[in-house]
Amino acid sequence: MRVFNINKAIGLASSGVEYAQVYRRELFAGIPAVDDYYVFTDYIPTNLSVFTDRLGFRRDQVLWIYDLVAGRTTRPSTLTVDDYLARVGQPHEVAPAIPEYTDVALTGSPVRYRIRTVIGAIVDRVETIVGDRIVRIEHYDETLHDIEYFHDGRLVRRVFYTDDGRVAAEQFYRNDEILRTLITSASPLYTQRLRAGRERPVTFGGDLVLEGRAQFFQLVFAQLFSRPDDVVIVDRALDVIDGIYPVIGAHRLYSIVHAEHFDPRQLEDGVLLWNNHYEFVFTRPDLVDGFIVSTHRQQEVLEAQLAERMPEGSFSVARIPVGFVAAPASSPEYERFALVTASRLADEKHLDVLVRAVAAARATLPELRLDIYGEGNREPLLAVIEETKSQEFIRLMGHQKLEGLLGPYGLYVSASTSEGFGLSMLEAIAEGLPIVGLDVDYGNREMVESGVNGRLAPHTNAEGDAAALADAIVEVLTDAPLDELRAASLRKAEEFTAAQVRQLWEDLLFGGAPC
Repeated sequence: MRVFNINKAIGLASSGVEYAQVYRRELFAGIPAVDDYYVFTDYIPTNLSVFTDRLGFRRDQVLWIYDLVAGRTTRPSTLTVDDYLARVGQPHEVAPAIPEYTDVALTGSPVRYRIRTVIGAIVDRVETIVGDRIVRIEHYDETLHDIEYFHDGRLVRRVFYTDDGRVAAEQFYRNDEILRTLITSASPLYTQRLRAGRERPVTFGGDLVLEGRAQFFQLVFAQLFSRPDDVVIVDRALDVIDGIYPVIGAHRLYSIVHAEHFDPRQLEDGVLLWNNHYEFVFTRPDLVDGFIVSTHRQQEVLEAQLAERMPEGSFSVARIPVGFVAAPASSPEYERFALVTASRLADEKHLDVLVRAVAAARATLPELRLDIYGEGNREPLLAVIEETKSQEFIRLMGHQKLEGLLGPYGLYVSASTSEGFGLSMLEAIAEGLPIVGLDVDYGNREMVESGVNGRLAPHTNAEGDAAALADAIVEVLTDAPLDELRAASLRKAEEFTAAQVRQLWEDLLFGGAPC
Protein backbone atom coordinates (compact mmCIF):
# COMPACT_ATOMS: atom_id res chain seq x y z
CA MET A 1 0.00 0.00 0.00
CA ARG A 2 1.30 3.45 -0.93
CA VAL A 3 0.37 6.26 1.46
CA PHE A 4 0.77 9.82 0.17
CA ASN A 5 1.00 12.46 2.90
CA ILE A 6 0.15 15.85 1.39
CA ASN A 7 1.53 19.04 2.95
CA LYS A 8 1.90 22.57 1.62
CA ALA A 9 5.40 23.54 2.65
CA ILE A 10 8.36 23.01 4.93
CA GLY A 11 10.99 25.44 6.16
CA LEU A 12 13.73 26.14 8.65
CA ALA A 13 11.30 26.90 11.49
CA SER A 14 9.17 23.80 10.94
CA SER A 15 5.77 23.66 12.61
CA GLY A 16 4.07 20.88 14.50
CA VAL A 17 2.61 19.66 11.21
CA GLU A 18 6.05 18.81 9.83
CA TYR A 19 7.11 17.17 13.10
CA ALA A 20 3.87 15.18 13.06
CA GLN A 21 4.89 13.88 9.63
CA VAL A 22 8.31 12.94 11.01
CA TYR A 23 6.69 10.90 13.78
CA ARG A 24 4.32 9.30 11.26
CA ARG A 25 7.22 8.35 9.01
CA GLU A 26 8.90 6.55 11.92
CA LEU A 27 5.68 4.71 12.73
CA PHE A 28 5.05 3.69 9.12
CA ALA A 29 8.62 2.36 8.94
CA GLY A 30 7.43 -0.33 11.34
CA ILE A 31 4.53 -1.37 9.09
CA PRO A 32 6.07 -3.45 6.26
CA ALA A 33 2.99 -3.23 4.05
CA VAL A 34 3.12 0.61 3.92
CA ASP A 35 5.21 2.48 1.37
CA ASP A 36 4.91 6.11 2.45
CA TYR A 37 5.65 9.36 0.62
CA TYR A 38 5.59 13.03 1.66
CA VAL A 39 4.32 15.44 -0.97
CA PHE A 40 4.87 19.24 -0.78
CA THR A 41 2.79 21.54 -2.97
CA ASP A 42 3.99 25.10 -2.38
CA TYR A 43 6.82 26.57 -4.41
CA ILE A 44 9.79 26.54 -2.00
CA PRO A 45 12.65 28.83 -3.02
CA THR A 46 15.40 27.02 -1.10
CA ASN A 47 16.35 23.52 -2.22
CA LEU A 48 13.82 21.28 -0.52
CA SER A 49 16.40 18.75 0.67
CA VAL A 50 17.92 21.40 2.97
CA PHE A 51 14.77 21.17 5.10
CA THR A 52 13.73 17.54 4.62
CA ASP A 53 17.25 16.20 5.30
CA ARG A 54 17.31 18.19 8.53
CA LEU A 55 14.14 16.46 9.73
CA GLY A 56 15.32 13.01 8.74
CA PHE A 57 13.13 12.32 5.68
CA ARG A 58 14.62 9.93 3.16
CA ARG A 59 15.03 11.73 -0.14
CA ASP A 60 13.28 8.98 -2.05
CA GLN A 61 10.22 9.54 0.15
CA VAL A 62 10.02 13.27 -0.57
CA LEU A 63 7.98 14.32 -3.61
CA TRP A 64 7.85 18.00 -4.52
CA ILE A 65 5.14 18.87 -6.99
CA TYR A 66 7.63 20.97 -8.97
CA ASP A 67 10.02 18.03 -9.21
CA LEU A 68 7.24 15.77 -10.43
CA VAL A 69 6.32 18.15 -13.24
CA ALA A 70 9.89 17.92 -14.56
CA GLY A 71 10.52 14.25 -13.78
CA ARG A 72 13.15 15.11 -11.17
CA THR A 73 13.93 13.60 -7.77
CA THR A 74 14.66 15.33 -4.48
CA ARG A 75 18.37 15.97 -4.16
CA PRO A 76 20.75 18.68 -2.99
CA SER A 77 22.66 21.13 -5.13
CA THR A 78 26.20 20.14 -6.09
CA LEU A 79 27.19 23.38 -7.85
CA THR A 80 29.99 25.30 -6.10
CA VAL A 81 30.50 29.05 -6.20
CA ASP A 82 33.68 28.53 -8.22
CA ASP A 83 31.74 26.38 -10.68
CA TYR A 84 29.24 29.16 -11.20
CA LEU A 85 31.88 31.88 -11.53
CA ALA A 86 33.55 29.87 -14.27
CA ARG A 87 30.31 30.08 -16.24
CA VAL A 88 29.89 33.85 -16.06
CA GLY A 89 31.87 34.38 -19.26
CA GLN A 90 32.22 38.18 -18.87
CA PRO A 91 34.69 40.37 -16.98
CA HIS A 92 33.49 40.67 -13.41
CA GLU A 93 34.46 41.51 -9.86
CA VAL A 94 33.70 39.25 -6.90
CA ALA A 95 32.91 40.90 -3.59
CA PRO A 96 34.16 39.27 -0.37
CA ALA A 97 31.85 36.39 0.50
CA ILE A 98 29.59 36.52 3.54
CA PRO A 99 27.99 33.38 5.02
CA GLU A 100 24.76 33.54 3.02
CA TYR A 101 25.83 34.86 -0.39
CA THR A 102 28.54 36.11 -2.76
CA ASP A 103 28.00 39.19 -4.95
CA VAL A 104 29.41 39.34 -8.48
CA ALA A 105 29.35 42.61 -10.43
CA LEU A 106 29.74 42.59 -14.23
CA THR A 107 32.38 45.09 -15.28
CA GLY A 108 30.87 48.19 -16.89
CA SER A 109 27.31 46.95 -16.45
CA PRO A 110 24.44 47.63 -14.00
CA VAL A 111 23.97 43.85 -13.76
CA ARG A 112 25.17 41.90 -10.76
CA TYR A 113 24.64 38.35 -9.56
CA ARG A 114 23.94 37.43 -5.96
CA ILE A 115 24.91 33.79 -5.44
CA ARG A 116 22.90 32.44 -2.51
CA THR A 117 24.64 29.52 -0.84
CA VAL A 118 23.92 26.74 1.60
CA ILE A 119 26.35 24.80 3.78
CA GLY A 120 29.78 24.35 2.25
CA ALA A 121 29.59 27.21 -0.26
CA ILE A 122 27.18 25.21 -2.41
CA VAL A 123 25.01 27.27 -4.74
CA ASP A 124 21.30 27.17 -3.92
CA ARG A 125 20.10 29.95 -6.21
CA VAL A 126 21.45 32.92 -8.15
CA GLU A 127 19.65 36.26 -8.29
CA THR A 128 20.18 38.52 -11.29
CA ILE A 129 19.86 42.13 -10.13
CA VAL A 130 19.67 45.19 -12.37
CA GLY A 131 20.06 48.38 -10.38
CA ASP A 132 18.20 47.54 -7.19
CA ARG A 133 15.65 45.14 -8.71
CA ILE A 134 15.73 41.36 -8.99
CA VAL A 135 14.80 40.41 -12.54
CA ARG A 136 15.36 36.66 -12.40
CA ILE A 137 16.41 33.86 -10.04
CA GLU A 138 18.00 30.57 -11.09
CA HIS A 139 17.48 27.58 -8.77
CA TYR A 140 19.75 24.53 -8.73
CA ASP A 141 20.07 20.97 -7.58
CA GLU A 142 22.62 18.94 -9.57
CA THR A 143 21.59 20.96 -12.64
CA LEU A 144 19.45 24.03 -13.32
CA HIS A 145 16.06 23.26 -11.79
CA ASP A 146 14.00 26.31 -12.65
CA ILE A 147 14.17 30.04 -13.37
CA GLU A 148 11.88 32.70 -11.95
CA TYR A 149 11.25 35.94 -13.86
CA PHE A 150 10.13 39.22 -12.30
CA HIS A 151 8.69 42.47 -13.64
CA ASP A 152 8.55 45.60 -11.49
CA GLY A 153 9.38 43.46 -8.48
CA ARG A 154 6.54 40.97 -9.03
CA LEU A 155 6.81 37.33 -10.06
CA VAL A 156 5.41 36.82 -13.56
CA ARG A 157 6.77 33.48 -14.81
CA ARG A 158 8.63 30.31 -13.84
CA VAL A 159 10.26 27.84 -16.21
CA PHE A 160 11.02 24.28 -15.06
CA TYR A 161 13.67 22.06 -16.64
CA THR A 162 14.27 18.34 -16.95
CA ASP A 163 17.61 16.86 -15.89
CA ASP A 164 18.89 17.12 -19.46
CA GLY A 165 17.96 20.81 -19.79
CA ARG A 166 14.70 20.62 -21.73
CA VAL A 167 11.77 22.86 -20.74
CA ALA A 168 9.19 20.70 -18.95
CA ALA A 169 6.72 23.41 -17.94
CA GLU A 170 6.10 27.14 -17.77
CA GLN A 171 3.88 28.84 -15.22
CA PHE A 172 2.49 32.35 -15.44
CA TYR A 173 1.45 34.35 -12.38
CA ARG A 174 -0.79 37.24 -11.45
CA ASN A 175 -0.61 38.66 -7.92
CA ASP A 176 1.60 35.70 -6.95
CA GLU A 177 -1.13 33.22 -7.89
CA ILE A 178 -0.83 30.60 -10.64
CA LEU A 179 -2.69 31.94 -13.66
CA ARG A 180 -1.78 29.36 -16.29
CA THR A 181 0.57 26.38 -16.70
CA LEU A 182 1.96 25.05 -19.96
CA ILE A 183 3.12 21.41 -19.88
CA THR A 184 5.48 20.42 -22.69
CA SER A 185 6.07 17.00 -24.20
CA ALA A 186 9.33 16.81 -22.15
CA SER A 187 7.30 16.49 -18.94
CA PRO A 188 6.17 13.07 -17.69
CA LEU A 189 2.78 14.72 -17.07
CA TYR A 190 2.28 15.40 -20.76
CA THR A 191 0.55 12.12 -21.53
CA GLN A 192 -1.56 12.31 -18.36
CA ARG A 193 -5.14 13.55 -18.67
CA LEU A 194 -7.59 14.56 -16.00
CA ARG A 195 -9.89 11.75 -15.06
CA ALA A 196 -13.38 11.29 -16.41
CA GLY A 197 -15.91 13.78 -15.21
CA ARG A 198 -13.58 16.79 -15.39
CA GLU A 199 -12.73 19.10 -18.25
CA ARG A 200 -9.67 17.83 -20.09
CA PRO A 201 -6.77 20.23 -20.54
CA VAL A 202 -6.59 21.94 -23.90
CA THR A 203 -3.47 22.16 -26.04
CA PHE A 204 -1.78 25.19 -27.55
CA GLY A 205 1.22 24.94 -29.84
CA GLY A 206 1.62 21.33 -28.74
CA ASP A 207 1.63 22.15 -25.01
CA LEU A 208 -1.04 21.23 -22.48
CA VAL A 209 -2.71 24.35 -21.08
CA LEU A 210 -3.91 24.25 -17.46
CA GLU A 211 -5.87 27.14 -16.01
CA GLY A 212 -5.26 28.13 -12.39
CA ARG A 213 -3.72 26.31 -9.46
CA ALA A 214 -6.41 23.66 -9.00
CA GLN A 215 -6.21 22.26 -12.54
CA PHE A 216 -2.41 22.08 -12.31
CA PHE A 217 -2.66 20.17 -9.02
CA GLN A 218 -5.30 17.87 -10.47
CA LEU A 219 -3.03 16.86 -13.32
CA VAL A 220 -0.14 16.06 -10.95
CA PHE A 221 -2.30 14.18 -8.44
CA ALA A 222 -4.08 12.21 -11.17
CA GLN A 223 -0.71 10.81 -12.19
CA LEU A 224 0.47 10.28 -8.63
CA PHE A 225 -2.58 8.37 -7.32
CA SER A 226 -2.35 5.61 -9.90
CA ARG A 227 -2.63 2.34 -7.96
CA PRO A 228 -5.95 0.98 -6.68
CA ASP A 229 -4.80 0.70 -3.06
CA ASP A 230 -3.20 4.17 -2.84
CA VAL A 231 -4.24 6.08 0.28
CA VAL A 232 -4.08 9.88 0.55
CA ILE A 233 -3.60 11.74 3.84
CA VAL A 234 -3.91 15.54 3.71
CA ASP A 235 -2.08 17.41 6.46
CA ARG A 236 -2.97 20.92 5.29
CA ALA A 237 -6.21 21.07 3.31
CA LEU A 238 -6.34 24.79 2.50
CA ASP A 239 -5.45 25.49 -1.16
CA VAL A 240 -4.77 21.77 -1.70
CA ILE A 241 -7.96 19.78 -1.30
CA ASP A 242 -9.70 21.29 -4.35
CA GLY A 243 -6.89 19.83 -6.45
CA ILE A 244 -7.46 16.37 -4.95
CA TYR A 245 -11.27 15.98 -4.76
CA PRO A 246 -11.85 15.77 -8.55
CA VAL A 247 -9.23 13.05 -9.11
CA ILE A 248 -9.38 11.02 -5.88
CA GLY A 249 -11.72 8.45 -7.45
CA ALA A 250 -12.02 5.30 -5.34
CA HIS A 251 -8.84 6.00 -3.38
CA ARG A 252 -9.27 6.53 0.33
CA LEU A 253 -8.80 10.11 1.49
CA TYR A 254 -8.19 11.26 5.08
CA SER A 255 -7.87 14.81 6.38
CA ILE A 256 -5.84 15.42 9.53
CA VAL A 257 -7.01 18.18 11.87
CA HIS A 258 -3.91 19.64 13.51
CA ALA A 259 -5.39 22.70 15.24
CA GLU A 260 -8.59 24.17 16.66
CA HIS A 261 -11.10 23.39 13.94
CA PHE A 262 -13.67 26.10 14.67
CA ASP A 263 -13.91 29.64 15.98
CA PRO A 264 -15.31 29.34 19.53
CA ARG A 265 -16.15 33.06 19.66
CA GLN A 266 -18.93 32.52 17.13
CA LEU A 267 -20.77 30.07 19.37
CA GLU A 268 -22.08 32.94 21.48
CA ASP A 269 -24.19 34.01 18.50
CA GLY A 270 -25.39 30.49 17.83
CA VAL A 271 -23.32 30.29 14.66
CA LEU A 272 -20.55 27.76 14.12
CA LEU A 273 -17.76 28.95 11.85
CA TRP A 274 -15.10 26.48 10.79
CA ASN A 275 -11.42 27.35 10.85
CA ASN A 276 -10.82 28.38 7.23
CA HIS A 277 -8.01 25.81 6.97
CA TYR A 278 -10.65 23.06 7.28
CA GLU A 279 -13.78 24.72 5.94
CA PHE A 280 -13.62 22.98 2.56
CA VAL A 281 -13.41 19.45 3.98
CA PHE A 282 -15.95 20.08 6.77
CA THR A 283 -18.57 21.36 4.34
CA ARG A 284 -18.19 18.21 2.22
CA PRO A 285 -17.28 15.46 4.72
CA ASP A 286 -18.95 12.92 2.44
CA LEU A 287 -15.98 13.32 0.06
CA VAL A 288 -13.51 12.36 2.80
CA ASP A 289 -13.23 8.82 4.15
CA GLY A 290 -12.40 10.15 7.57
CA PHE A 291 -10.98 12.94 9.70
CA ILE A 292 -8.09 12.27 12.06
CA VAL A 293 -7.63 14.19 15.30
CA SER A 294 -5.08 13.75 18.08
CA THR A 295 -7.07 13.91 21.30
CA HIS A 296 -10.15 12.33 22.83
CA ARG A 297 -11.68 15.75 23.52
CA GLN A 298 -11.35 16.99 19.93
CA GLN A 299 -12.81 13.74 18.62
CA GLU A 300 -15.81 14.25 20.90
CA VAL A 301 -16.29 17.91 19.92
CA LEU A 302 -15.89 17.41 16.16
CA GLU A 303 -18.21 14.39 16.07
CA ALA A 304 -20.91 16.37 17.88
CA GLN A 305 -20.55 19.40 15.60
CA LEU A 306 -20.63 17.36 12.39
CA ALA A 307 -23.64 15.39 13.66
CA GLU A 308 -25.63 18.63 13.91
CA ARG A 309 -25.11 19.28 10.20
CA MET A 310 -24.62 15.95 8.50
CA PRO A 311 -26.65 12.71 8.26
CA GLU A 312 -25.60 9.88 10.51
CA GLY A 313 -22.98 7.70 8.88
CA SER A 314 -21.83 10.37 6.41
CA PHE A 315 -18.60 11.12 8.29
CA SER A 316 -15.98 9.45 10.47
CA VAL A 317 -13.59 10.88 13.05
CA ALA A 318 -10.63 8.79 14.23
CA ARG A 319 -8.26 9.60 17.08
CA ILE A 320 -4.58 8.97 16.40
CA PRO A 321 -1.98 10.95 18.36
CA VAL A 322 0.39 12.82 16.06
CA GLY A 323 3.40 11.84 18.16
CA PHE A 324 4.71 8.96 20.21
CA VAL A 325 7.39 8.20 22.76
CA ALA A 326 9.84 5.35 23.20
CA ALA A 327 10.28 4.13 26.76
CA PRO A 328 9.39 7.00 29.14
CA ALA A 329 12.26 7.66 31.55
CA SER A 330 13.03 10.45 33.98
CA SER A 331 16.41 11.92 34.81
CA PRO A 332 17.44 10.86 38.35
CA GLU A 333 18.75 14.36 38.95
CA TYR A 334 17.05 17.60 37.97
CA GLU A 335 17.23 21.28 38.76
CA ARG A 336 14.00 22.21 40.51
CA PHE A 337 13.91 25.87 39.46
CA ALA A 338 15.04 25.35 35.85
CA LEU A 339 12.06 25.88 33.54
CA VAL A 340 11.90 24.93 29.87
CA THR A 341 9.60 25.40 26.89
CA ALA A 342 9.91 24.50 23.21
CA SER A 343 8.01 25.89 20.23
CA ARG A 344 8.30 27.98 17.14
CA LEU A 345 8.98 31.60 18.02
CA ALA A 346 5.61 32.74 16.72
CA ASP A 347 2.88 35.04 18.01
CA GLU A 348 0.34 32.25 18.47
CA LYS A 349 2.61 30.53 21.00
CA HIS A 350 2.35 33.59 23.31
CA LEU A 351 5.94 33.33 24.47
CA ASP A 352 5.76 36.99 25.47
CA VAL A 353 3.12 36.01 28.03
CA LEU A 354 5.37 33.24 29.29
CA VAL A 355 8.32 35.61 29.68
CA ARG A 356 6.15 37.97 31.74
CA ALA A 357 4.88 35.06 33.84
CA VAL A 358 8.39 33.82 34.65
CA ALA A 359 9.57 37.35 35.42
CA ALA A 360 6.63 37.77 37.82
CA ALA A 361 7.16 34.37 39.48
CA ARG A 362 10.82 35.21 40.01
CA ALA A 363 9.80 37.86 42.52
CA THR A 364 8.84 34.93 44.78
CA LEU A 365 11.36 32.38 43.50
CA PRO A 366 14.55 34.29 42.61
CA GLU A 367 16.31 31.07 41.54
CA LEU A 368 14.00 30.63 38.54
CA ARG A 369 15.43 30.53 35.03
CA LEU A 370 13.85 29.69 31.68
CA ASP A 371 15.31 28.14 28.52
CA ILE A 372 13.30 28.57 25.30
CA TYR A 373 14.02 26.07 22.51
CA GLY A 374 12.90 26.78 18.96
CA GLU A 375 13.42 29.16 16.08
CA GLY A 376 11.41 31.83 14.31
CA ASN A 377 11.06 35.57 14.71
CA ARG A 378 13.31 36.42 17.66
CA GLU A 379 12.97 40.20 17.65
CA PRO A 380 9.57 40.63 19.39
CA LEU A 381 10.56 38.11 22.04
CA LEU A 382 13.93 39.75 22.65
CA ALA A 383 12.12 43.06 23.08
CA VAL A 384 9.91 41.59 25.83
CA ILE A 385 12.93 40.00 27.51
CA GLU A 386 14.64 43.38 27.52
CA GLU A 387 11.49 45.17 28.72
CA THR A 388 11.13 42.80 31.67
CA LYS A 389 14.90 42.89 32.37
CA SER A 390 15.00 39.11 32.05
CA GLN A 391 18.25 38.75 30.10
CA GLU A 392 20.09 37.13 33.01
CA PHE A 393 17.62 34.28 33.53
CA ILE A 394 15.88 33.70 30.16
CA ARG A 395 17.84 32.19 27.28
CA LEU A 396 16.92 31.52 23.65
CA MET A 397 18.45 28.12 22.88
CA GLY A 398 17.61 27.84 19.18
CA HIS A 399 16.49 24.70 17.42
CA GLN A 400 17.74 21.48 19.00
CA LYS A 401 16.60 17.89 19.15
CA LEU A 402 14.79 17.62 22.48
CA GLU A 403 15.05 13.88 23.11
CA GLY A 404 17.20 13.30 26.17
CA LEU A 405 17.63 17.01 26.76
CA LEU A 406 14.59 17.87 28.89
CA GLY A 407 15.01 15.49 31.83
CA PRO A 408 17.31 17.67 33.97
CA TYR A 409 14.78 20.54 33.97
CA GLY A 410 12.36 20.88 36.83
CA LEU A 411 9.24 22.02 35.00
CA TYR A 412 7.88 22.45 31.49
CA VAL A 413 5.87 25.65 30.97
CA SER A 414 3.62 26.85 28.15
CA ALA A 415 1.45 29.88 27.46
CA SER A 416 0.02 28.56 24.18
CA THR A 417 -3.76 28.60 23.84
CA SER A 418 -4.07 26.59 20.64
CA GLU A 419 -2.26 23.26 20.89
CA GLY A 420 -4.04 20.64 18.82
CA PHE A 421 -1.88 18.03 20.52
CA GLY A 422 1.37 19.43 21.93
CA LEU A 423 4.32 17.41 20.66
CA SER A 424 6.82 19.23 22.86
CA MET A 425 4.60 18.61 25.90
CA LEU A 426 4.58 14.91 25.04
CA GLU A 427 8.37 14.93 24.86
CA ALA A 428 8.43 16.67 28.24
CA ILE A 429 6.20 14.19 30.09
CA ALA A 430 8.14 11.31 28.50
CA GLU A 431 11.15 12.58 30.45
CA GLY A 432 9.13 13.02 33.61
CA LEU A 433 8.57 16.77 33.59
CA PRO A 434 5.46 18.18 35.23
CA ILE A 435 3.69 20.78 33.10
CA VAL A 436 2.25 24.20 33.88
CA GLY A 437 0.00 25.51 31.12
CA LEU A 438 -3.37 27.12 30.50
CA ASP A 439 -6.67 25.34 30.94
CA VAL A 440 -7.57 25.18 27.24
CA ASP A 441 -8.39 22.54 24.65
CA TYR A 442 -6.95 20.32 23.30
CA GLY A 443 -3.38 19.25 23.89
CA ASN A 444 -3.08 20.82 27.34
CA ARG A 445 -6.01 18.87 28.71
CA GLU A 446 -4.81 15.66 27.01
CA MET A 447 -1.31 15.88 28.52
CA VAL A 448 -2.00 17.47 31.90
CA GLU A 449 -4.18 16.27 34.73
CA SER A 450 -4.24 19.33 36.93
CA GLY A 451 -3.01 18.48 40.39
CA VAL A 452 -1.71 15.09 39.22
CA ASN A 453 1.17 15.80 36.84
CA GLY A 454 1.10 19.60 36.77
CA ARG A 455 -1.25 22.57 36.87
CA LEU A 456 -3.64 24.11 34.37
CA ALA A 457 -4.12 27.80 35.06
CA PRO A 458 -7.32 29.69 34.14
CA HIS A 459 -7.25 31.33 30.72
CA THR A 460 -8.59 34.87 30.34
CA ASN A 461 -6.42 37.35 28.44
CA ALA A 462 -2.70 38.10 28.05
CA GLU A 463 -2.37 40.00 31.31
CA GLY A 464 -4.51 37.55 33.25
CA ASP A 465 -2.76 34.54 31.72
CA ALA A 466 0.67 35.84 32.75
CA ALA A 467 -0.49 36.33 36.34
CA ALA A 468 -2.24 32.93 36.45
CA LEU A 469 0.79 31.12 35.05
CA ALA A 470 3.10 32.88 37.50
CA ASP A 471 0.90 31.75 40.40
CA ALA A 472 0.78 28.17 39.09
CA ILE A 473 4.57 28.03 38.68
CA VAL A 474 5.11 29.23 42.23
CA GLU A 475 2.49 26.82 43.57
CA VAL A 476 3.95 23.76 41.86
CA LEU A 477 7.53 24.55 42.83
CA THR A 478 6.79 25.41 46.45
CA ASP A 479 3.77 23.36 47.54
CA ALA A 480 3.55 20.31 45.27
CA PRO A 481 5.52 17.07 45.76
CA LEU A 482 7.57 17.39 42.58
CA ASP A 483 8.78 13.78 42.55
CA GLU A 484 5.17 12.57 42.61
CA LEU A 485 4.24 14.89 39.75
CA ARG A 486 7.20 13.60 37.73
CA ALA A 487 6.15 9.99 38.30
CA ALA A 488 2.61 10.87 37.19
CA SER A 489 3.96 12.44 33.98
CA LEU A 490 5.80 9.21 33.17
CA ARG A 491 2.59 7.23 33.69
CA LYS A 492 0.71 9.59 31.38
CA ALA A 493 3.40 9.19 28.72
CA GLU A 494 2.85 5.41 28.72
CA GLU A 495 -0.42 6.08 26.84
CA PHE A 496 1.59 7.27 23.82
CA THR A 497 4.14 4.56 23.12
CA ALA A 498 5.13 3.84 19.53
CA ALA A 499 3.50 0.40 19.61
CA GLN A 500 0.15 1.80 20.71
CA VAL A 501 0.06 4.63 18.19
CA ARG A 502 1.28 2.38 15.35
CA GLN A 503 -1.57 -0.01 16.08
CA LEU A 504 -4.07 2.82 15.66
CA TRP A 505 -2.64 3.52 12.20
CA GLU A 506 -2.79 -0.16 11.26
CA ASP A 507 -6.41 -0.31 12.36
CA LEU A 508 -7.26 2.68 10.18
CA LEU A 509 -5.34 1.58 7.08
CA PHE A 510 -6.04 -2.16 7.17
CA GLY A 511 -9.22 -2.43 9.24
CA GLY A 512 -9.64 -3.79 12.70
CA ALA A 513 -10.64 -2.35 16.04
CA PRO A 514 -12.30 1.11 15.99
CA CYS A 515 -9.91 4.03 16.34
